[in-house]
Amino acid sequence: MRICGIGFTKPHSLCGDTGSNFWMAEWGDPDIGVYFADCPSAGHDMLCLDYRACGPQGEPSVVHVDQDLDYAITPVAPTFEAFVRGLESEHAIRGGATC
Repeated sequence: MRICGIGFTKPHSLCGDTGSNFWMAEWGDPDIGVYFADCPSAGHDMLCLDYRACGPQGEPSVVHVDQDLDYAITPVAPTFEAFVRGLESEHAIRGGATC
């Protein structure tokens, strides 16, 4: 998984050439919020801050959008903070000691 940086100048930053708007305009991802991370599928599924329920002033949830499943949207975490707190290192997932 690659989490995009904040900014305009780097190509993969949220507002860069291949940032959040790119995924909606070029790949047809639904316009539901801000796409902030891709998955190992090389962009066929993305993580997005979903503003549909909270509006532009609220706190978005985190969802997974899967292009290969007709842009199926699956809830991941109720907030970005909950998403980050739920991340685990690959080492921990494979049974090693946690950091």
